[in-house]
Amino acid sequence: MSAPNLINLYAYCRDRVLDPVTRAPITEARLAEVLPESLAAMELAEQTHVAIPEELHSVFAEFRPTPIIDAKRFADAIGGGCQILVKDEGSSPSGNHKMNSAMWIAYHAARDGVRTLITETTGNWGHALAIAGARFGVRVVCFIDEKSVSARPDRVALMTEAGAEVIVVGAEGEDYDPLVLSADRAVSYARSREDSRYIFGSVYNYFILPQTIAGVEVRQVLEQTPPDIVVGSCGGGANLLGISAAYLVDRVAGDGGPEVVCAESSLCPIVSKGIPGEYSIDNQQFYPLLKTYGLDRLLGDTYIGGLGSTIVAAPVAAFHEEGLIRTRSFTDQEALDAAELFQKTEGRRVALETGYQLAGVIAEARRRPGARILVNISSVRANSFA
Repeated sequence: MSAPNLINLYAYCRDRVLDPVTRAPITEARLAEVLPESLAAMELAEQTHVAIPEELHSVFAEFRPTPIIDAKRFADAIGGGCQILVKDEGSSPSGNHKMNSAMWIAYHAARDGVRTLITETTGNWGHALAIAGARFGVRVVCFIDEKSVSARPDRVALMTEAGAEVIVVGAEGEDYDPLVLSADRAVSYARSREDSRYIFGSVYNYFILPQTIAGVEVRQVLEQTPPDIVVGSCGGGANLLGISAAYLVDRVAGDGGPEVVCAESSLCPIVSKGIPGEYSIDNQQFYPLLKTYGLDRLLGDTYIGGLGSTIVAAPVAAFHEEGLIRTRSFTDQEALDAAELFQKTEGRRVALETGYQLAGVIAEARRRPGARILVNISSVRANSFA
């Protein structure tokens, strides 16, 4: 399979990246004060497709293209005669789709002379960036909130073993957004160091763009037999946009294509109940604002993994406003039940975020019997499965 070009979805919703002080469309010069120069230029690029640099071809080739699995046993357990096609990103070095963005970001940062990348994480993103930073000789510092550490204590060890410095952020009162709290601490840390750049692990174009490789790979394989429905989970939007990018472009052009369904947590219904506005991930007027959807806070304190973003990528909001993305919300129990059924039938243990997607697949299969459904997951093969 030839190396695909990435799809620049931000080119389809211009002027949604704003200066945090003036609230006007941000300039590349202002972005370069915040991001590595290469990523600043990429954030505002107008071309709809972006080539993967030659140096990254061999890196991605180590784990891409990721497999597409026909989940027949899972489909049989659901009933309704659907075909369920699974794009499994679990074969990446970090075991999830975030490796695509991590390699992309670390490569460009190293090329621009950035010595340290600083980020916030609930665990998986920090692990991926630590691996990528070690690959390209960039130091990585990860800020993680104590709630995430309590829920997934193994994440700190994984990040540390991969070479990152990990800083745990304590709670501030009872009503706070742990991701924003970690992001604020990370931003303050980065601003005091000239050779460092802060990278937010979601929503911005530098993170979304490399995720579209998954959807482009699917399009190449399923060109003659496209899906009827594409399901992706949505916190910040990378998973959803990554798997559906090629089909969303068709829908924007009026060429039809599969339905695109956003599976979100009922504790963070960022698309279905998000409020249109201008949002950033820090409270210091430092990082760019996005014209998108946002929530004031999570609607509960149950751990929901990477779906706890209170802002979403601008293309998700734009495409949802145009009626090109449909939403379904699920409880954490529905997500856990779907993940358990998938493990029982397909022998793969999946990430919590994937449970929400699989709950979406089950709901769509029951809504539309006989459909071909595509979903993007992160999984590891269970040892007990023969």
